[in-house]
Amino acid sequence: MSKSATTTNRAEFTRDAVEDLFFHEAELLDAWKLDEWLGLLTEDASYYVPPNDLPDADARYALFTIADDMMRLKERIIRLKDPNCHAEYPHSRTRRLISNIRVKDVDGDKATATANFIVYRHRRHEAPRVFAGHYIYKLRRVGAELKIAERRAVLDAEELGAMGAVSFIL
Repeated sequence: MSKSATTTNRAEFTRDAVEDLFFHEAELLDAWKLDEWLGLLTEDASYYVPPNDLPDADARYALFTIADDMMRLKERIIRLKDPNCHAEYPHSRTRRLISNIRVKDVDGDKATATANFIVYRHRRHEAPRVFAGHYIYKLRRVGAELKIAERRAVLDAEELGAMGAVSFIL
């Protein structure tokens, strides 16, 4: 995706602009371009993977699989890129499929958007794993760009045990 997809003429919360942002995000994550992915987020961004039995829970009152603010996201990415990180070295190969993108609740420079996802994860000496669910995004217009202020990956799985560690970014 070219930068023009999120510049002034596309900084509206149209489905096309949001779709471009989500597809670009998937491309960066699949290519393991984690620092570039961070550039899609606001400085106060949050990333959540809520518990399967409480997908609408508040991270302050429930135990989340992942509940990261921007500082923890940056630390997570440092660890994920570190060759000494046994959970992700060599890193997983992933393929994300994003569908059913909907823009909801537009309010000035903020909006909520949703999308379905399937993430295929491949690791050496392991069977491929499939993570399916939906995303709930809180987006914000920052200058001429659409940015991700919050990203919630809600997994459809009944339990995570058989799926293995979620050491990568869903």
